[in-house]
Amino acid sequence: MTRVWILAMAAGAATVGGCNSAAAQAGPAPAPGDLGDGTALLAPITHKNLTLLPVVATGPTPTDDYLTLDEGMAEKLIRIGESGDGAVNQLEITNRSAKPLFVMAGEVMVGGKQDRIVGKNTVIPAKTTQMLPVFCVEHGRWSGRRAEFSTAGALAHTELRGKASFDGQGEVWEEVKTKNAKRRTENSTDTYRQVAAQQAGGSLASWETAFERGLAALPAADRARVVGYVVALNGEVVALDAFESPLLFGKLEKKLKRSYIAEAIDEPVVAKAPVPGPADVRAFVARAEAAPAQKAYESEAAETVNLVGADAASTRVMKKGAPAAAKPVFRSMKRRR
Repeated sequence: MTRVWILAMAAGAATVGGCNSAAAQAGPAPAPGDLGDGTALLAPITHKNLTLLPVVATGPTPTDDYLTLDEGMAEKLIRIGESGDGAVNQLEITNRSAKPLFVMAGEVMVGGKQDRIVGKNTVIPAKTTQMLPVFCVEHGRWSGRRAEFSTAGALAHTELRGKASFDGQGEVWEEVKTKNAKRRTENSTDTYRQVAAQQAGGSLASWETAFERGLAALPAADRARVVGYVVALNGEVVALDAFESPLLFGKLEKKLKRSYIAEAIDEPVVAKAPVPGPADVRAFVARAEAAPAQKAYESEAAETVNLVGADAASTRVMKKGAPAAAKPVFRSMKRRR
């Protein structure tokens, strides 16, 4: 059954005790779902074992317009091909657009000598060619098809996205093999493309419909400020994805939701699992950001920084030249197991 709660996003100053009271001097009370970083949580939407808590911006957001991989390829503004030296874990990407291109770890690209997923969240500057970190998601082929890649229109499931962001090729291959077994999509080259096709083809439609009903119940003002999601499976927070603006989030929301569903659909449903609240999310964020920050990748436009702990990890994309207090273009946190 789908549950929808709405948490108040604005709270006025306390009035008990008059203007000299401690409550009045303290100013406005924090909103119930405030995360303390310019974002807050709306109430959870649950379907079977999957819970999504929409994350909303509580203040002004940037208006920068990024191109996405699917947009760029549809408009023939993006070209991705094998690297000149034949390296498995990098591809050459050309952004012919006048806009910067945002790419997300786990976006699936098919073709070339092996199907790949993007390896790091980053921003590719306009009118630029550079090498893009990737991971192979097809273990048994290194030939044929064509030199260039096309987008599969899908994002890897949550666990595989985490492997791409924080682990290596061996872990990525193992997760692809595991997911193919769960989805009954085993194949001669152990490619991930059948799992990706299930997402892009809408075969998870009943789950999508359930979450769309929940989101449709949100007040329009709240819906317009959504910048991401907190994700929980059977009551355990497993991921957080948030963008700098509703504009960029809106371009990638469908792929994100489908990736969460692709993860959840193969997990058992625990009866009467608890619904996570703001305290659970704050605790997860604290674990994910407890490790030292390390640079994971950079382009001329942005720097990707990872914080990898024992049971949770965080990655964020920071725009180069932005003020120190600027929000990340994108931040993502994952459970590690």
